[in-house]
Amino acid sequence: MPRTGLPEDRGYEHDRPDRSSWYAEGIRRAAQDGRIHYRLGNGSGEPPIADDYSHIRDDAGAPLLLKYTNTRPLSLIARWILDLYRESADVRVLELGPGAGIACAAVSRLLPLATIDIVSLTPLNPYLRFRWDDVYGHITAPMADDQCLSRLYSECCPPFVRNQYIGRFPREISLCGETYHFIYENHGAIFHNLLSSEHRDPTEIARASICSALSLLRCDGTMVIMASDGALRIEDALESASAGADIIVTCRRTTAYHSFPCILAREGSPLWARFRVDEHGLLSTSQRILRLDAHVLEDVISRICRLLP
Repeated sequence: MPRTGLPEDRGYEHDRPDRSSWYAEGIRRAAQDGRIHYRLGNGSGEPPIADDYSHIRDDAGAPLLLKYTNTRPLSLIARWILDLYRESADVRVLELGPGAGIACAAVSRLLPLATIDIVSLTPLNPYLRFRWDDVYGHITAPMADDQCLSRLYSECCPPFVRNQYIGRFPREISLCGETYHFIYENHGAIFHNLLSSEHRDPTEIARASICSALSLLRCDGTMVIMASDGALRIEDALESASAGADIIVTCRRTTAYHSFPCILAREGSPLWARFRVDEHGLLSTSQRILRLDAHVLEDVISRICRLLP
């Protein structure tokens, strides 16, 4: 059984004198087991410095920094779409920018047999999983008390995340193409590429990120990006980089800047099939792009996902 560092794991207590490093110990164990792959060119195998959204402090052994920006729950839209894959064998899921891991923990409960990979700037301890799908009402920052940590996490064996790719997406990460049934991003790698300070055209950055993500999506896959940048760059990149048969669902603009979800369904995906269920469906055979009002989109996706196969 993997050693997690929880207070209940009494055998592990004798192996390390300082309980404050329990989370980092799980990360080191995952790296030794070949589950964490650091960015290209980082031969040292050491984690990169945590960014402003990280759940890990720069100083080793410091309390975790769980906050609203790194514990965003899995969206309802993603949950409804993932449920369409419940009967599929060997479902593979990729999350771009998981934060502290609350969304991918929810995915592992929704689809217990799914294989989950992540791309992130900082690694997770995959042997500990949040007890709830939404922890907003439970977190405080910083947290160091063992009893409080045990209240938030439960031991997970086997680990709920298979592989972690640590680095900036896509330029520091190399993954096999057409691998995943579902790709999820919520204010993650694609979104933050558009906010970078690099002296490059944001539209070019958006297209490169979208193209890299789409290259990892299977022919029966679905990608959900929960946060666009408010300037249509993600939407435009999705439309130009996708195949002609892909279905794209986005929000109509109502403000100059806001976060809107974007959904892409490949032709073989169960979501695609529900949009094309018959000639009277939401999209005719000649359409592939659906733009909905923000308050309508969730309702439409909910109804579509509840259609009979």
